[in-house]
Amino acid sequence: MRDAADTYLALSDREAENFIALIHSHSGIKLDQDKKSLISSRLLKRLRALGIESFKHYFDYLQTAEGKNHELSEMIDEITTNKTSFFRENHHFDYMTKTYLPTLLERHRFPWKIEINVWSAGCATGEEPYTLAMVLADFVEAARGGTFAILGTDISTQALLRARQAVYERHLIDTVPPAYREKYLMCGKGKQAGNYRVVPELRDRVTFQYMNFVEPYWDIPQHPDIIFCRNVMIYFDKPTRQQMIRKFHERLGPDGLLFIGHSETLNDLNHSFVPVMPTVYRRIAEERRTSGGNRRRSGDG
Repeated sequence: MRDAADTYLALSDREAENFIALIHSHSGIKLDQDKKSLISSRLLKRLRALGIESFKHYFDYLQTAEGKNHELSEMIDEITTNKTSFFRENHHFDYMTKTYLPTLLERHRFPWKIEINVWSAGCATGEEPYTLAMVLADFVEAARGGTFAILGTDISTQALLRARQAVYERHLIDTVPPAYREKYLMCGKGKQAGNYRVVPELRDRVTFQYMNFVEPYWDIPQHPDIIFCRNVMIYFDKPTRQQMIRKFHERLGPDGLLFIGHSETLNDLNHSFVPVMPTVYRRIAEERRTSGGNRRRSGDG
């Protein structure tokens, strides 16, 4: 079969609309026609990899059983943007460890036995979960008790593969404070020179799994105390965001916290969260919500 680059046809508006609808129905990600050039350039990589000669043939392939089972996730991987970094929006980690977690420990009869559960929803290549692991490891060490577990989920299988490897190039760890870098990152040698890997004792505390926000059932093993879903909802339309917020409320533990990104808001959604600071929200327990008077009701999504 000829190289796809030799027979490449420009992505038509109609073809772009078809791909936009397919991406939205499978992942909830909402793209507009102004993303047409991005869609074209990223999907062209898949055409070349498969030796497919046109966008039409590629779209037709995605409708087949083989395409749905083997290629649809590859296509979503190519489309999704996995932009993240260590210690991004660092004020969130400060609030978690200096304000919220000390209060959480105070409420427990045996605080030294507590397990802090955190969910990084939309974890990309793992920088956020491993940042959480670093700051939580220092927190429980200073508290002289307790432990923690972190779940990272993402729709991109390639991003999850990198997250599980926990290996990062030198320029990616520039935002890690020196004390954390010295304590929790191992410098590679030989073929891994210039790379850094998260230490085993932190990797053991982090679990990664595939998750699609539009699926009706979310397989989350714990009721987390904290959910980080930052700079993720900007990729979804309002009905999808509404459903996500409702399910986040259902999954969170009593008085649990939800952290969202600096460019996001819950103002346009029906929800049962109380803002505690910009981009940080506390879950209202059911019994408190019904007796609290003029609270916003949770939407059905």
